[in-house]
Amino acid sequence: MRQGTINNYIKLSKNFGGVRKCYEGKPSIAVGGFMCDPALMPTYPNAMAAGTLVYADESAGARTIVPIYTFKVKSVDTNKKTVTVEKFETGTIAKVGMKLIVVGNDLSDAATNVATVSAIDSSAEDVDVLSVDAVTGISEDAVLAEAGSDNKIKAVPNGLTYCDNAIDPDAYAIDIDYIWNCMEKPVLERRMPPLTASLKKALRDNECYFRFSNRK
Repeated sequence: MRQGTINNYIKLSKNFGGVRKCYEGKPSIAVGGFMCDPALMPTYPNAMAAGTLVYADESAGARTIVPIYTFKVKSVDTNKKTVTVEKFETGTIAKVGMKLIVVGNDLSDAATNVATVSAIDSSAEDVDVLSVDAVTGISEDAVLAEAGSDNKIKAVPNGLTYCDNAIDPDAYAIDIDYIWNCMEKPVLERRMPPLTASLKKALRDNECYFRFSNRK
C-alpha cells in the first residue's frame, strides 16, 4: 500500500468481497483460475463487482468463465424509452448492444420482451440511464439480466466472483476466481449485484452454498 492511503475510499478492491465487502466471512474459492474473454468485461476503467454471478466451465480443456450481469431498475421512462439502473462504485457494466430481459421465476423460459441497449448516460455516480429499443414489461424494482441469443438468461450461474475485477486495456485475457461456498458467515446481498429467488435457486441447484442476508 502506498504511504498515506489508509482509510481512503476506493472504486475497486482485489480483497475478498470487493470494495463493498459483500462477504462477511472468507469464502471458498474454486480450485484453479478461469479465463474470461476480455470482450465480456466492463469497459475500462469500470470493473465487475464482487458477488457478480458467473458460469464457470470446469470441463477439461475449457476452464473458462462467463459473467452474468444483473441490474436493479430504479425507474422507467416509457416516452423516452430509457431505463435507469443502479450503479456501484465499480462503475458502468452495461454496454451498447447488450440485450436485457426481466429475470423470471423460471430461468429456462425464454423472455417475450427483450430490450437492446442503444446508448448509455453514465454521468451520474449512482445510476446509469440506458436508452433501449423497447421498455415493454420493465418496471421499477425489476431485476434485469443480460440475455443470450435464445432470449434466455445468458447462462445459468454456478458461482459468484470473489473480488472486484477490471481488465487493463492492453490485456488479451483475464483470469478470474469464483466462489461456490460461504456458509459460515452471511453474504450481504444488498452490497452485491441484484439477485432474485430464481437466481438463488439456480445457485443451489448447481451445488453452491451461500447464506444470504438482507443486512446492509
